[in-house]
Amino acid sequence: MTPEQAARHLLRANAVAERALALGKHPFGAILVAPDGDTILAEQGNVDTVNHAESTLARTAATNFTPEYLWYCTLVTTVEPCAMCAGTQYWANIGTLV
Repeated sequence: MTPEQAARHLLRANAVAERALALGKHPFGAILVAPDGDTILAEQGNVDTVNHAESTLARTAATNFTPEYLWYCTLVTTVEPCAMCAGTQYWANIGTLV
């Protein structure tokens, strides 16, 4: 992923976070970018203390895609993931974090 592509995806994740805030949820956004550059999943913050956008997205990804495929995907998020979310990304086998 080039820096320009990363910036474009960060803007998309930020739009997801802004939508969450408008809905009264925590202002966090996460997207999963496929190897071809398409966004394949998006998740917003919520009011639950353990279902963060990043961990929810990683669990959904692990349910819907193979670990081999996810290794070539990128999780783009508006904040640095907490330890729980980083662990969920690891166990889902998502290869890259932006």
